[in-house]
Amino acid sequence: MNKDFKQIFTKNYRRLFNKTSLIAFEETLTYKFLNYTLKQTSDWFETVGEIGINFIHAIKFIFTGNINVKATIEQSSRFGVDSLPITLLMVGVSGMIIALQLAYEMVKQGAGNYVGALLTLIIIREIGPIMGSFAVISMVGSSMAAEIGTMKVTEQVDAIKVLGVNPVCYLIVPRILAGFLIMPFVIILANTVGIIGGFIASNLVAGVSALNYIDSVWRGLAQKDIFVSILKAGIFGGIIALISSSIGYKTEGGAKDVGASTTKAVVWSFVAVVFADYIISMIFFN
Repeated sequence: MNKDFKQIFTKNYRRLFNKTSLIAFEETLTYKFLNYTLKQTSDWFETVGEIGINFIHAIKFIFTGNINVKATIEQSSRFGVDSLPITLLMVGVSGMIIALQLAYEMVKQGAGNYVGALLTLIIIREIGPIMGSFAVISMVGSSMAAEIGTMKVTEQVDAIKVLGVNPVCYLIVPRILAGFLIMPFVIILANTVGIIGGFIASNLVAGVSALNYIDSVWRGLAQKDIFVSILKAGIFGGIIALISSSIGYKTEGGAKDVGASTTKAVVWSFVAVVFADYIISMIFFN
């Protein structure tokens, strides 16, 4: 009898000890860090997989001609009209800021004839596409993620499925097409405003004349630079639409989760645009 009692007591003690140790371990910073890392890694792979699947489905719908033209035109208006003022403002001011820092020093060193060429290359190659994309992410990408996320949590997406309509074809494909097709026009206008802003600042700070500036721009700008700028704009627009729509489509829960998805879409879009910019620049300018 004493032997049986001792065995039962020992077994229960070990079970209690293991449970207590586990609870204590869960309160440590090491466990919290590992748990957070594991969750973030799992979420990262899930998000990448969701984006990849939506991209494949979107490509299939596009090449089979299954496109909602009306929705594409509506989304094109968002890319081309709603985001245009803030895009032009950001790129124009960025051009002026760069000119403030470069023009006077270049003129002082006797390189005033190259001010327009240098500013144009900086704006066309990088500032225009990157700053323009950041403006579009802030204005359009965030609203896309919030809109689709709200539709998901309020079961509007489920209603679309009940009607026999594919949500990817109806919600994501028009946005990707609009971003890819309209973004280049937005960036062309933004580049133009950025170059004009660079001239205004150069003239005010260093006294660079309009004729000298325009001649420098004409001599320094190449067709390759314009082509790469337009290519970047189209790819960035498609990436912004794809990521924002996919993350919004992945939303589950309530209003708090919609806000979290919107923030996540903005962050992911920023990072993806920067990485895409590096890869394209490495291919064409390396």
